[in-house]
Amino acid sequence: MMTVDHHLHHLGKVRQTISVAMYPIEYLAGLPAKVYNWSSESLSGRNKLLRDNADLRAEQIRLELQLQKLATLEQENARLREMLTSTKYFEKERILIGELLSVDLDPYQQRIVVNKGTRDGVYEGQPLLGAKGIIGQIDKAGPFNSVALLVSDPNHALLGVVARSGQRSLVVGTGSIQQLELLYLTNTADIQIGDLVITSGLDDRYPSDYPVAEITSIKQISGNAFVKVEAKPLVDLNSIREVLLIWPSAADADYSTENSLGNNARVKKQSSKK
Repeated sequence: MMTVDHHLHHLGKVRQTISVAMYPIEYLAGLPAKVYNWSSESLSGRNKLLRDNADLRAEQIRLELQLQKLATLEQENARLREMLTSTKYFEKERILIGELLSVDLDPYQQRIVVNKGTRDGVYEGQPLLGAKGIIGQIDKAGPFNSVALLVSDPNHALLGVVARSGQRSLVVGTGSIQQLELLYLTNTADIQIGDLVITSGLDDRYPSDYPVAEITSIKQISGNAFVKVEAKPLVDLNSIREVLLIWPSAADADYSTENSLGNNARVKKQSSKK
């Protein structure tokens, strides 16, 4: 029969019929394996997508943090460039950039701590400057850091001069980082709102001609010969992160030495006369 079927193909239709009838059974028999394979592939693909998604989110966060850091570095570089640009005004002075370690803006005591000390040559009374003007002076110098008094501190004072008219005045802190006060100015003093106040160099503390503040208010006081004058520091004391420490130029140092020797000589001469 098999030989006849091989030559004459009489059983072809029977085989096709049997194949059609058996297909559902074969499909159902293979269905669990197909379902298992499909589920495994789907679960594996889902896990891979979840892992890829987690990796992408982590990478996104890392890039965002890096972008924030770059933005911070850009701002810091801008501040440093501004300070370095301002050093062209300090060609005769030795300068050093210091960073702030801490800030104390108590209304009765406004001080900052700088990461430079006596090992860097810092001394008590040394002026501190920013890119736009005077910040304060060193109050206490330690080996590795120093405490500086801001110009806004109520205990701070310097002898300033109005750049336009040459009018001198004592500039004192008020406890507010946005406000200074000019003392002992009379009603007839040649001052105007917007005038620039600079250091006079006559107080044996700050060199001359450094910007300090801008006059913002002039108020007449009834029955008083003096006026109430307020000024705003040119440096934003609430946002400083770096400071410039300066040393007097050689000429200033020689001048101070000569004055000191001259004073001593005069004192000795007067003593001898007595």
